[in-house]
Amino acid sequence: MIFLAKTPWHIAFLRAVTALFVVLGLSLAAAAPTQAIENLRRYAGIVVDAKSGKILYEEQADSKRYPASVAKVMTLYVLFQELQAGNLSLSTKMTVSRHAASAVPTKLGLRAGSTISVEDAIKSLVTLSANDMARVIAEHISGSESKFAERMTATARAMGMTSTTYRNASGLPDGGQVTTVRDQAILGIAIYQHFSQYYDYFQTTAFRYGGKTYGNHNRVLGYMGAVDGIKTGYINAAGSNLLTAARKDNRHIVIVAFGFNSAAARDEKVRQLVSTYLTKGRQGNYLQTAMVPVPGRQGSTQFALAAPRKPTLAMPVPMPEFRLASLVAGNGAQPQAQVAVASAAPVAVTMPAPPPTDLGLAPAVQAATVLAAPTQAQPQYPTQDVIGAWLSETYNLGAPPAALGQTAPSTPLLPPGQVGTEGQAVDLMNSGSVQDAVAPAGNWIVQVGAGNTEDSARALLSSAASKVGGLGDFRSYVERFENNGQIFYRARFIGFGDRDGATAMCNRLKEQDMACLAMQG
Repeated sequence: MIFLAKTPWHIAFLRAVTALFVVLGLSLAAAAPTQAIENLRRYAGIVVDAKSGKILYEEQADSKRYPASVAKVMTLYVLFQELQAGNLSLSTKMTVSRHAASAVPTKLGLRAGSTISVEDAIKSLVTLSANDMARVIAEHISGSESKFAERMTATARAMGMTSTTYRNASGLPDGGQVTTVRDQAILGIAIYQHFSQYYDYFQTTAFRYGGKTYGNHNRVLGYMGAVDGIKTGYINAAGSNLLTAARKDNRHIVIVAFGFNSAAARDEKVRQLVSTYLTKGRQGNYLQTAMVPVPGRQGSTQFALAAPRKPTLAMPVPMPEFRLASLVAGNGAQPQAQVAVASAAPVAVTMPAPPPTDLGLAPAVQAATVLAAPTQAQPQYPTQDVIGAWLSETYNLGAPPAALGQTAPSTPLLPPGQVGTEGQAVDLMNSGSVQDAVAPAGNWIVQVGAGNTEDSARALLSSAASKVGGLGDFRSYVERFENNGQIFYRARFIGFGDRDGATAMCNRLKEQDMACLAMQG
């Protein structure tokens, strides 16, 4: 009888334990996506001479890191491929899907069903870092963001970025989306070498759209009259990241710095790296060893930063059906079944003997053109399969790259504006007309002075940020204005939520004997 009395208790206990394990298992399964994001917020940095491929500085250059919004540089690289191939134009309209519209901020905020031009989407990525527009680009090119991410990864591999995997077009958190600062340096060099005609977009300081003005998140832009982009990034598990470049005095270096606890700390480190290593860069021509392999081409180029064990071709997905149908309709033809891209066997390419190591500028461009030139044997694709044709290493992606070094060296594109007297700081309370001044709307601004050169205005910004803690966390920018026929430059910080916050910061600046004016943008 005793045994029979205990049996129900044992059964109940076993059931309770089983239920507990089930609950724990479900909880772990639900938490898996979050746990997949490892905390990689640790510093990693590299400086590379873009003209020789020589590494001037590195620390943890091959350690795994999350790219955050720096991933958008590859998104733009693929978009530039499509522009160069003639598949898109800057005026092409792209439709915003529900998936794109649902992206978390930062975003441009267009509704599903609306459209945006390719050029406006580019500007929204380099200034606002719009996550929704990254998705719009991805879906327009590849049909879905996941397919576009596959193309991003394949393109990275083809350039020698062997430690990089992309999972989305925006850089939003995903534990599988990883890279290294060495790989990102390759991308920073490649996007200039391969698409110098579009590189000036990275120097855009402000973008006006829908009645609002969005400022560039890169506060180092224009530093030393040299820094000319490229992209900032932040997610909690990565910290603050920056991929940028500096060009001055016929030198060109690429700097990557990841894993900072604040944007201010990141920017200060990058400024130090630029000031230390820019003067150590090669003056003169781009060497063959600095030439990044062009995706979709095979060649014998020996690249200093990364040399894949065997040639790799970028394998983008076929053109999405909605774009194929549009292209077919435009040609007056009937749709045909798409070719399975992955099954296309690469054709062996016989490349000419490599040129001497020091090519000089003109031979360097000639070498890039040789790598881009079609060979005799070409695989056959249906006339509508533009992407399939792009896959071949023998297909010419439009015009060859523009001559390196011929784009304007690091003069930031300033938003239209007016700002005051000869040679000295301007009276901030009476600094001339601001009727046409463009400042990001809906934010309070702290102005710390103005000068007769852009460098003097940036010096004011640096001085203010160094004297008052926390000011460096706000975005700084320089605004050009005219007074009595003379050009001046205002030095401003943007991002204060209300009058009280801006006024409080002004009071702190005045305690440091600095002039200050708080105003609403």
